[in-house]
Amino acid sequence: NEGREALEYFLNELQKTVREMARTIAEERILPVRAELDEKEEFPWAIMKDLADTDLFRVFIPEEYEGLGGGCLELCLVVEELSRACPGVAVSYAGSLLGSFDLLKYGSEEQKRKYLPDIASGKRLAAFAVTEAEAGSDIGNIKTTAIRTDEGYVINGTKQFITNGGEADIYTVIALTDKARGARGASALLVEKDTPGFSFGRKEKKMGIRASATRELVFEDCLVPVG
Repeated sequence: NEGREALEYFLNELQKTVREMARTIAEERILPVRAELDEKEEFPWAIMKDLADTDLFRVFIPEEYEGLGGGCLELCLVVEELSRACPGVAVSYAGSLLGSFDLLKYGSEEQKRKYLPDIASGKRLAAFAVTEAEAGSDIGNIKTTAIRTDEGYVINGTKQFITNGGEADIYTVIALTDKARGARGASALLVEKDTPGFSFGRKEKKMGIRASATRELVFEDCLVPVG
């Protein structure tokens, strides 16, 4: 209790508000259905809508892109409350913001204005794709490539165990653009769900956290335009 009181003292009004909203959704909307979601391996779209309607996807997005201007602490407060009820729902929510992190940090202004408002509103989910079957999350050993052409980058390769795979609309994909440089030759590319050459493989059968979708991503001469 003393630790909780100390945390309460250091939280600002935004942080207290988002924590309480997340707690309410966890107790009223997630707890009654968490067993069913896990048993059916069903993606929690209805709860994602609740999170969007209460602006909780906005906590990590800057105000200039229609967010609330918070940061990692606000995100952690929401994830903590959701995780108390169902880790699968929490991972689905957090996975979208993980998928937007590289965009926030390194994306062009045009890319940010195109994608971040939709992520902030919860209209579109994002995902982050680095893991591969033979490399895990070691970027130095990934095999997926993105070769520059006159039209853009052509991606070939397969990603494994991708959170929100198949459900998200926007994917941050890590691929080698300069194989000779190893991990330093890797780049992040934004790929939309319906891009030709981009498809989904199997959905993983997991022992737990089954409300979260974990899928294989397949890239076969997938062209990502530049600019």
